[in-house]
Amino acid sequence: MTRDFVYLGWQGYDNFGDDLLHDTWRAALDAPLDVEAPLHGRAYVKRSPEIAHHRLRTLGHRRLVLLGGGTTVGFGTWAGHACRAGLAYGAEAVVGLGLGAAEPTDAHLLATQPYDWPAWKRNSRFRLAGVRGPLSQREVAQHLGPTEVVGDPALLYPVVRPVSPSGAPAIGVSLGSDPTTRFDLDTVAAVIDRRAARDHLPIRVFALSRSDRSVARELAERVSAPVEIHEYSGDVHATMRAIASCTVLVSERLHGVIAAVALGVPAVPLAYASKCDDFWMSMTGTRPSTTVGASGSTIAEAVDRAVDGGAPTGTSTASGTTIAASVAGMQRSLGALADRLLAWQSGAPLDLDGLTAEPATATTTTTTTRAETH
Repeated sequence: MTRDFVYLGWQGYDNFGDDLLHDTWRAALDAPLDVEAPLHGRAYVKRSPEIAHHRLRTLGHRRLVLLGGGTTVGFGTWAGHACRAGLAYGAEAVVGLGLGAAEPTDAHLLATQPYDWPAWKRNSRFRLAGVRGPLSQREVAQHLGPTEVVGDPALLYPVVRPVSPSGAPAIGVSLGSDPTTRFDLDTVAAVIDRRAARDHLPIRVFALSRSDRSVARELAERVSAPVEIHEYSGDVHATMRAIASCTVLVSERLHGVIAAVALGVPAVPLAYASKCDDFWMSMTGTRPSTTVGASGSTIAEAVDRAVDGGAPTGTSTASGTTIAASVAGMQRSLGALADRLLAWQSGAPLDLDGLTAEPATATTTTTTTRAETH
């Protein structure tokens, strides 16, 4: 019997992070993941003939809906998305892969995405295959039950699709946290301009979302070093290559930081929400010091420590060894998870309640070998 995946995510809206998650799972599962669940009730009505045709054409197939990552679990809107996708596609389960949850004190995120944990509990199809970081782990444990930290799925990208640097070395910076940056432009500009002058390097300003383009231009106008703007426009790999050639990336966008550490590029997170803390704690065990309102000297110290120490760091205690070990461990966990899903697609049984169980020694070899073919 044929087994298929349906993908559920926010991809396709010119947001690097969401597209990076989608492309990561496409490469890891060696699948197009082009059957994409709608995100709104109106879209289901509009696409009902297409969905019905898919169900008819694949009659007898077994399906899993894959919720590919992001800060989603716990939010009421995403509970609705997950429930509708499972029903519409007749899925055996809706599997959440390395999802994130907001802290209950995170007014920034919860103002637009209120919690509805009971809705997640009511969804009998939902299975959670690990979470992004320890803050998510704590929230999920309180509301849904124990789970493992497997890391953000985007950490797996360079394993399943190797990345070579593109362009000259540069100081990288990315600002933007919908609808705009929460950091002072002049402060950030002064910090990166100083470091660029010290290293005799140009500055590469990343607009990782369409909504970031105006702030990217504003930032570029405030620096005196040679500057280029890299606007993300749908090509995940091109942006990964541009990040890979940076000597450091100072990023407010969470997946800018995630991409950098996955590639071994020193990173400084400009943390504006609990999801940033959640990821950084999964790397270092501590929250970043470079938060909203941080002084120029605090940010400059973090940048200097990152570059001169050759390690991604947002705190005074993180080391390159700590970060590298965290990344490698999570890449193994995520690779093992991908291998389990691939084995299910090939006909093997899948323990939906044990998706993050400790893998056997050889489980990640398939993922590693597959990277060599891309």
